[in-house]
Amino acid sequence: MTQEKILQLLRALIAFPSVSSRSNFDIAAYIEAYLQAEGIAATRIPALDQPKTSLLATIGPADRPGIMLSAHMDVVPAEGQNWTADPFTADLRDGRVYARGATDMKGFLAVVLAHVPQFKRMALAAPIHLAFSYDEELGCRGAPALAQAAARLPCLPALCLVGEPTRMQVARAHKGKIARRLTFHGLGGHSALPHKAANAVEAAARFAASLAALDDRLAAEGPRDAAFEPPRSTLHIGSLHGGGVLNLVPDRATLEFELRSLPAEPAARLMAEIDKAVAVQDQRLRARGAAGVASEEIIAYPGLDLAPDHPALAAIGALAGDPAPGSTVSFGTEAGVFQHYGIPSIVCGPGDIARAHKADEWIGLDELAAASVMMDRLCAKLTAPLDEWMSHVAHQSHAQAHL
Repeated sequence: MTQEKILQLLRALIAFPSVSSRSNFDIAAYIEAYLQAEGIAATRIPALDQPKTSLLATIGPADRPGIMLSAHMDVVPAEGQNWTADPFTADLRDGRVYARGATDMKGFLAVVLAHVPQFKRMALAAPIHLAFSYDEELGCRGAPALAQAAARLPCLPALCLVGEPTRMQVARAHKGKIARRLTFHGLGGHSALPHKAANAVEAAARFAASLAALDDRLAAEGPRDAAFEPPRSTLHIGSLHGGGVLNLVPDRATLEFELRSLPAEPAARLMAEIDKAVAVQDQRLRARGAAGVASEEIIAYPGLDLAPDHPALAAIGALAGDPAPGSTVSFGTEAGVFQHYGIPSIVCGPGDIARAHKADEWIGLDELAAASVMMDRLCAKLTAPLDEWMSHVAHQSHAQAHL
C-alpha cells in the first residue's frame, strides 16, 4: 500500500511544473491540504519579494528533540531538452518513473509524505519536522528563512536529514559555493584612439587572469581534503562576454565566476582577495572616466561539515543500510544552511544526482522502496528518546570499528 501511495503522490507532485522561475503556491497548497487532511498544520515561511513559500510542520511532541526531513519543492527547467515524453507527467516504464524532478527531489518528497500517517502513530517520544523549501535550484534562497524558523521551534531538532539523491549513501560534507556576475562598464571610442576610451573587455580579461592566478595558487599550496574531488577549493569562470565591432573600444563586458570552497577553508578570506582584484579593475576604469565594475551575487550557500564521529552518522547509516556512512558529495545542498543555524545535518536520499537536470530524468521503483524502508525504520525509533537510540548505535559502531 505504501508503494502505491508513494507513486500516487509522486505523480501528483510531478504534475506541478514547479520550475524555480515560477510561483510555487500551487504545489505548496497541495502539500498543505494533504497534511491538513491528516490533521497536521503547516506553517508558511513566505518569500519577501515574490509569490513563493516554504513549509514547516511538526508531527509529535514539539518540546522534545526530533528529526527534521528536508526537501525542496522546485525543479530546474525542461525547455530546450530532448525529452521523449512530457516532463511534467510521470511516465512509468521498466521499473522507473521518468519526469522532471523525479530524482531531484520529488521522489524523496513523495516518500516522506506517504509516511505521514505512520509518523503520526509512532512519533510518541520524538517528533518529525517537515521542512520543504523553495528556490533551492537558484542557490538555496528559501533555506535561510526556513532554517531560522526551525531554529525557533520549542526544541531544536537533533538532526536534519536532507533527502537529495545520494543513492542512499549517507554524506556528511560538501563544499560551499559563491557565484557572482560582474559587469564591467567602460567608455567606448574608436580603436585608433584607445587612450581616450576605457576598454571593458580588457578590464574583464585582466580580472580573469587574476582569478586564474588565484586558482593556480590554490592548486599549488592551498589546503587539501582528500575526502573531496578535487581535494581543494576551486575557482571557475563560466562565461565572459563583451565587445562587437573590432574598430570600436568595447564599453561593456560581463563575466560570471564561482568559488567552491572546502568547508574548513574560510570562503570570506578567498572572497576578500577576489574583491581586491575587482577593486583594481574598478579603479582603472573609473580613472578613465568610466562607471567601473558592478557586482551581483548569483548563488551563495555554506559548505557542510559534520564531524566524522558524530553519532548521527551511524544512526542514519543504520536506517539507510549504509555500512560505511560519512561520504562526501560534490554538489551543494541546503544541509549547510541548516547546520549553520545549529542543526546537525546529513544528506541521504534515493536516486542519483548524475540523472538530475537532464532530459528523461528518472528514479527507480527500487530506489523509492529503499527510501521507504529507511522511513519505516525511522518510525520505529520515534517511540523512545532520540538521544538514547543515537548513543546506542554510535557505541555499537565504535565497538565494531575496534574489533
